[in-house]
Amino acid sequence: MDLDKLKNKGFKIITYWQDIDKKSIFLIDSADIKKFTKYNKIAQKKKCKFIICSDKFKNFSNKNEIKYFYYKNKKDLEKIAKIFYNFNNIKIIFVTGTNGKTSVAYGANKLFNINGKKSCYIGTLGFYINSKKIKNLNNTTPSYFEILNLITIACKNNIKYVFIEVSSIGYCEGRIGSLRYNYCVLTNLKSDHLDYHINIKNYHLAKINLIKNQKLKNSILFLQDYNLKNKFKSFKKNLISQRNFQIKNKISIVQKKIDTFEIITNDKCYKIKSFNDFMINNIVTILMVYKKIIKNNPSKLNNLLFPPGRSEIIYNKNNKVIIIDYAHSKDAYENLLNKFAMLNKYIIIVFGCGGDRDKIKRSQIAKVVSKFTNLQIITDDNPRFEDPAEIRKTLIKYSSNPIEVPNRRKAIKLGINILKKSNGILIISGKGHEEIQIYKDKNYSFNDRAISSNYAKNL
Repeated sequence: MDLDKLKNKGFKIITYWQDIDKKSIFLIDSADIKKFTKYNKIAQKKKCKFIICSDKFKNFSNKNEIKYFYYKNKKDLEKIAKIFYNFNNIKIIFVTGTNGKTSVAYGANKLFNINGKKSCYIGTLGFYINSKKIKNLNNTTPSYFEILNLITIACKNNIKYVFIEVSSIGYCEGRIGSLRYNYCVLTNLKSDHLDYHINIKNYHLAKINLIKNQKLKNSILFLQDYNLKNKFKSFKKNLISQRNFQIKNKISIVQKKIDTFEIITNDKCYKIKSFNDFMINNIVTILMVYKKIIKNNPSKLNNLLFPPGRSEIIYNKNNKVIIIDYAHSKDAYENLLNKFAMLNKYIIIVFGCGGDRDKIKRSQIAKVVSKFTNLQIITDDNPRFEDPAEIRKTLIKYSSNPIEVPNRRKAIKLGINILKKSNGILIISGKGHEEIQIYKDKNYSFNDRAISSNYAKNL
C-alpha cells in the first residue's frame, strides 16, 4: 500500500512516539542508528504498522511486520509532505532576529486574537491556538513535520494566521523545509549562537538566507531595524521599516511615568505598563504587523501582549520592584538594563549562563550586567553537562561586585532579602518562563516566577 492510499484511509504522519495509534505513520527523522533502533522497537510495541525512515536503515528494518517507506534526501521528504499537507487558506508569518522574536511572535498572536482574529503561535513558549496553550515544544523551531502537524491542528480550529518563531539553527537544520511565508518580521541582527555558526558572519548569513529563500512571490518583509534595509533591496516596495511606518502613521510614544508609556496613533491611545522602552518598541512592531495585515488599528492593545517571563513585573510596591526576564545574550541584557541607570535606584541582579552554549558571550554578558547594576548575585542557570562552578567562575571574573550563590533558589531569596533592606530594583534573569533547571541529563522542577513571587510576600 502506498502513502497516497494510506492518506485516503485516514492515516496521519506522527513525529512523537507518544502520539502513535493504529492510524499512524511514524516518521523517524534521524540518521542515528541508536535512535532508529529505539523508536523502531517502540513503534512495534505500540502496534504501528507503517514507518517512514532514512534509506540508510534498509538493512535493519525488514525483520518485522512493519511496512517501511524510505527517503534519501530532503526532496523525498518534500514529496511526502505534499501528499499529506495543504495550507492554501492560511497566512504564515515568520518572526526571526537575535532579540525580540519571542516577544513579537507571541505578542502578535495575542493582539490578533484579543481583537477577534483567529491565530496561533509556534515558538519558544510552546504551541498556542489563540490564547490557549496546547502543548510545550522541545525547540523554538520544531522539526518540519511537527510544524506541519501543528498547522494542521490550527486549520481544524479555523485559524487564519500562523505566527512561527524561526531560529537560525532551525533554518540551517532544515526544520522549515519548503514552508513559505506570506509575511516575515526581522527584529534585529546582533550576535548569538556562535557555538553553532562559528562566527557572526555565518550567523547573519543564515538569517538573510532564511528571509530570501523562504518567501513567496509577493511576501512582505517587516524590519524593526531600519539600518538593515540595504540587505534586502530585492523586496523593493514589499519592505516595510518600522521607522517609516511610525512616520507615515504619525505614531508617537510618550513616557508618562517611569513604568508607564502611551502609544498614540491618529485614532487611538494605548497605555502600556513597562520599565523598558525596548518592550514598547516590540509593541510598535506588533502594531505595524497588525495594521498592514488587518488594514486598521486594533481596538484593544495592552500588557496582555507581553510574553510570560519577558521583563515581567512580579512586584512593584513601596519603592521595591522585582522583574523576571529571560535575557541570554549581551544585547538582550543591555536592552533590559540600560534604562535603569537613569532611575537612580539600587539595582540588584540574579543571573547565570547556560552550559553547552556559546562560551564567548559569558564575559560579555558579565561586563554589561556590571555596567548597569550595583550588585551581581551569580548563580546557576542550566549548566547541562558543563561544570557549573566553571561557568560561575567566568562570570565572577568579569563582574564588578559579585556574590556567588550556586543554588538558584537561595540566590533569589538573598536578592529579595537585600531588596527588603535597600529599596530599588531586583532583576532575576536568564530563565524567565522556564519551568525546569537542567543539570547533566536531569531536569528539575524550577520556576523563577513562582519562587520569587512566593518570597516577595515577605517584602
